[in-house]
Amino acid sequence: MLSTWFATPVLLWTLYAVPVCVCFLTYARFRRQRAMARLANAVPLRKQTLMHSSMRSWKTLATLLGIGLIALACAGPQWGLDRSAMQRKGRDVIIVLDLSRSMLAEQPSRRELGVRALRHLADTFEEHGGNRVALVAFASKARLFFPLTQDYDHLRHTLTQIEADDYQRLADPEPAFGTRIGAALKLAVASIDPARVNRPIIVLLSDGDDPAGDDEWLHGAIEAKAKQIHVHTVGIGNPHQDQTIPVGNEILQFAGQPVLTRLHEKPLEEIARRTAGQYLAARTETFPLGDFVQYLLDADELREEILPDHALPILQLQYAWFLLPAVLLFMLTMLLNEGPSPTKSNAPVKSSALRNPRSAAARAKSAAFLVVLFAILGMSAADPPTPESLLRQANEAFGRQDYKAALEFYEGAEALTRDPGLVSFNKAAAHYRLGQYKDAIECYRRCLEDDRASKERKARAYFDMGNALVQYADDNPRSLAEAVAAYRLCLHQAELPMELRAKARHNLELAQMLWLKLNPKDVPESSAPKKNPFEEETPQASDFTYQPVDPTKKFETQQSDDVPANQKSKNLRSQGMATNLSDSDKLDPLSHDAALSMLANETRRIANARRQQHNPGGPAMLATKDW
Repeated sequence: MLSTWFATPVLLWTLYAVPVCVCFLTYARFRRQRAMARLANAVPLRKQTLMHSSMRSWKTLATLLGIGLIALACAGPQWGLDRSAMQRKGRDVIIVLDLSRSMLAEQPSRRELGVRALRHLADTFEEHGGNRVALVAFASKARLFFPLTQDYDHLRHTLTQIEADDYQRLADPEPAFGTRIGAALKLAVASIDPARVNRPIIVLLSDGDDPAGDDEWLHGAIEAKAKQIHVHTVGIGNPHQDQTIPVGNEILQFAGQPVLTRLHEKPLEEIARRTAGQYLAARTETFPLGDFVQYLLDADELREEILPDHALPILQLQYAWFLLPAVLLFMLTMLLNEGPSPTKSNAPVKSSALRNPRSAAARAKSAAFLVVLFAILGMSAADPPTPESLLRQANEAFGRQDYKAALEFYEGAEALTRDPGLVSFNKAAAHYRLGQYKDAIECYRRCLEDDRASKERKARAYFDMGNALVQYADDNPRSLAEAVAAYRLCLHQAELPMELRAKARHNLELAQMLWLKLNPKDVPESSAPKKNPFEEETPQASDFTYQPVDPTKKFETQQSDDVPANQKSKNLRSQGMATNLSDSDKLDPLSHDAALSMLANETRRIANARRQQHNPGGPAMLATKDW
């Protein structure tokens, strides 16, 4: 019930401030009565200092009412429908993304360029707000990944799954010939909300390569034209040079010959022409799809739409009705005069303060009134801080070596910025200068998780993280081994500056020497990482995991002389049924680092299993034209 009348009913607990103030005011009245009792013998002085009890009561009541009204205003009282909020703003955009095998060609792949463009679209829509987006993906069949929504984080999450191949394969058990662009356009047309007044648009990202050559795309264009829906197409790929399609470590083949693909612009141009859309030749460049789509939306007139009657009502906030009386009550407490009335007395009073008490009180009240007035005028005058201003203040504090202040500004900008990797990088530098090496390592790891980070930032993050690991290592060989791995990854970065490369080599040798000074045999087993016996690792070059390794040796496969070749080990866990642990068995707890390492390995294993289940790798030799 409270949630119906208040937007934030949890803040109603601030009403407890009223009884607390009553207690303080009662105690203050008791103190005043005791003080006045001491002036019983000084009758003239008592007459000069005696206060009006009625005026004091009115001031107390006004103060308590003002506090109660501010508490109610904080809870966000609401009633009445907010017509402005119930008006729809923005447009509907249905994204049609080609996920056929031919989109894996070239470097960077066509699919990667499409995913980058969609990420830019999500950022642009989030900045402008109001637009809804849906995603349809297709290969030899089409599927709606998610319907129209304003949850742009869901779009980003889906794009992450597409990059990791963590989605159900878009092919039938017996795949049909060709890439079904027409089926995808029909599904996109069917996903449109017919209740919208503003006309939606469809954006198709594809290379236009249809190996069937049956002009199946024409049926989708005809249906979109019948619904008067514009289809804007984006061509991705190189139209002048044939490319092969990678399948693992092999090349996709058909009828004993490598499959060649290129960007076919004519079908995409024809689809745009038939539906009165526009064609964007993105080709092999990273293109700002968000700006392109926003330009198309701004070109059409945007009409206001009222939500239907069955939609959820949006109540209007009415906190001003409580806040304004509270301010007036507080101003009234400053205007009420609770002092003594001027009396005619023949007794001279030497004190200048008592000679004219009304003028002194009036000056004090006038000053207080002006202060409150300027405070009210200044309320909400300043805009909330922008991430750019916070970063600028943080960098200035960092430059004058005030690292604590810089860290506070970076933390404030972290929740507002659109480049969290840069903020994490700067936070790590501030933590490092303050000697907080563990926090610096965590910030550098978050920085390296940013896929949009530049090569220079990644290289510098690897190098600085290695420095933090060396400082944090002390006598821990695991941290030193992680530092060695970080320096090596820094050296493996492309286009590394010569100065940074020289520093990384020097620090790598130093970390190796420090590691050699420690004897790993003296390290307790609890601090060493425990390997999951059930794990089947599938190492990938792009994975960056901090595993303790011997930096002085290379990875070599060694086979014991006691075990004959081509004979399975007797310690395999897959032999027989697993036995249950009895109550007397003792479980050794894992250390913090070992538990994190095991969780990371299990996460990779589960992700690999899901990828194999949802999108199993097909053969390199195809029997049908399915690319």
